[in-house]
Amino acid sequence: MSQIEPKLPSTRSPVLIRQATEEDLQSMASDMIRYLPEGLFPHLGKRFVLRWMQTFLTEQYGVALVAVTIDAPRQQVGFLIGSTNQIHHVADVLHQHKWSLLRAGLVALCLRPRVLFHFLRTRARPYVRRIMGHNNGPDEGSVPRPATAVITSLVVLPTVRGEGIGRFLVEGFLERAAADQASLAELVTTAGAEGAGTFYAKIGWKRGEERYSKDGTPIHTYHHSLQ
Repeated sequence: MSQIEPKLPSTRSPVLIRQATEEDLQSMASDMIRYLPEGLFPHLGKRFVLRWMQTFLTEQYGVALVAVTIDAPRQQVGFLIGSTNQIHHVADVLHQHKWSLLRAGLVALCLRPRVLFHFLRTRARPYVRRIMGHNNGPDEGSVPRPATAVITSLVVLPTVRGEGIGRFLVEGFLERAAADQASLAELVTTAGAEGAGTFYAKIGWKRGEERYSKDGTPIHTYHHSLQ
């Protein structure tokens, strides 16, 4: 996994953007569950989220960045996780971590009957197909598709929003994606005021299709060309 140079955004509070480490994951997982509760993973609990987030540190195409205050005591005020090649990242994670993630997920589901019922109703079939090896990666002999980078999660603490931290986290991600030869970056966010569409539009991302998540929530896709 390639490294990035730390960056110092020009904000009211001096903040460093750097590569995340294992020590950062506890705060990252807590902040994701608190500020990005949509979807399945946050409802599986912190232990599962930690195990899943580790894959963005260890796998070749994973990206994990944190924003940390420079002044003591240092505090994590934001993070971004994603991949510079989503197809290959998912394939690598399934190859290296499928069974450990499956065990962690099953334990989390068994401890949360309501989440288990919701999972069986909305996601069981595609997850089983993926676990069994269907559509886990590019087919051999197929025409290579342009690499697409994906921002999976971006969180900036409410107390420091509006200071440019989110923009610098995204810019750090796009630099990594361009270095890994991605031609396009994508993300999805909740539609309307509950999502971050206004932020991404402000920093130059283009809105794509609107669709519904597996939970029935309207979501928007955003794109950013890297060519």
